[in-house]
Amino acid sequence: MMKKKLLATLLTLSMTATTLAGAAVVSAAEEHEPVELTIWVTSRNQDDWYLSMEEKFLEEHPWITLNKVVKEGDPGNEFYQGVASGTAPDLVNCSFTMMDSYIAAGILEPLNAYTDSWDEWGSFTKEYVDMFTKDDNIYGIPSTVAPMLFGYNKALFAEAGLEAAPKTWEEALDFAKKINNPDNQVAGYATLAAEWTEWFFQYYVWQAGGDLTKENEDGTAELTFTDPAVIEAAKYYQQLKSEGVLQSDLTLKFGDLTADFAMGKIGMMPFASDWVADTVSNGMDPDDLGLCLPPAGPSGEQTTAIAGTAYVINAKSDQAKKDAAWEYISFYNSKDYFASYFENLATKGALSPVIIPRDDMSVTDFYDFPEEYRDVLEAAKTVGRLEFYGKADFGSYVDRAVQKILTDPNADPEKEFADAQKLCETEALESFNEANKK
Repeated sequence: MMKKKLLATLLTLSMTATTLAGAAVVSAAEEHEPVELTIWVTSRNQDDWYLSMEEKFLEEHPWITLNKVVKEGDPGNEFYQGVASGTAPDLVNCSFTMMDSYIAAGILEPLNAYTDSWDEWGSFTKEYVDMFTKDDNIYGIPSTVAPMLFGYNKALFAEAGLEAAPKTWEEALDFAKKINNPDNQVAGYATLAAEWTEWFFQYYVWQAGGDLTKENEDGTAELTFTDPAVIEAAKYYQQLKSEGVLQSDLTLKFGDLTADFAMGKIGMMPFASDWVADTVSNGMDPDDLGLCLPPAGPSGEQTTAIAGTAYVINAKSDQAKKDAAWEYISFYNSKDYFASYFENLATKGALSPVIIPRDDMSVTDFYDFPEEYRDVLEAAKTVGRLEFYGKADFGSYVDRAVQKILTDPNADPEKEFADAQKLCETEALESFNEANKK
């Protein structure tokens, strides 16, 4: 009899909870006008967990419907063009690289009115929040943070009698010579040479003690392509090429390099922390994947970049859509969402040692990483910085100069970068400064 009463009580409580939850949803729907939220999505990451989280969001926000537009590649990088043409989504998750340009262009909605009343906002890491705070206005909510590190194949290192990761450019070159084995299609070292070459090259410039641009107090930029540190980095690239330790096929693109690294064809290369899972899924033994800070250049510093994505709201959307966009952002950046996200990843194998931009949780709460991964993530926080100012506008000019010095053994770095700076000043600098001047 007692069991029957207990079951009846539990059933009543369950029905009451369900009724209350349903009433709350109905009430929420009645309090808001229906709104359609346009978002850009890729065809990737549409697994059962992802779909279940989307269903949960819609259940909790019954007045919101999603208009999902498939946009392959990096949707965040196309946001500006979308705003200009009137086809942009109401929110987007864009790369850190694009944030300065978007803020300067006035296409991002300040988020202070939302963050001030969000009880989770105080848990976000200040150093990442500050990256997207201009004149006390918050323009982006950091979502993912992944430092650019240096990856090396421990198995290849062991075969060459090497016991530790390189700490300087000179060591890296020496180690690469020992690993290099063209007969077995193994390159001691690799870097981007066919596309996005400025992406990797900038780290070497920083490690040499300089930069490719200078941000002025008024938001304008100065080009420093001829900085002595740029020339030092270029000469190091030339040395890697002349010593024969770079990948033999310089037309390999980013995906090719990471695939070759996973297959044991590359000894070491710049390597972001969020590539670990992909590399392991491509067949690499996780025990063979070493991560360290980039080797130091002439400056003695192991400077690198902090990359990642931030959620932003389209300043051109109407108020109802902005409010709905915030509901989406706060849901997909909540502690509960992050916990569910990383728990789901942990069930699928190796996690990437990324940084959750919150102080109340860490990716190490969900997966047992090698101690060196924990250490290098902590170290990266102190030496990481955003990519060079104006990279989205000026990067292609650096790209051409880097490609020339890698493919032409007679190329003069000083001339190539002077020419690149002159062309950039003629074609891109004036319009950039007009758009970004405060």
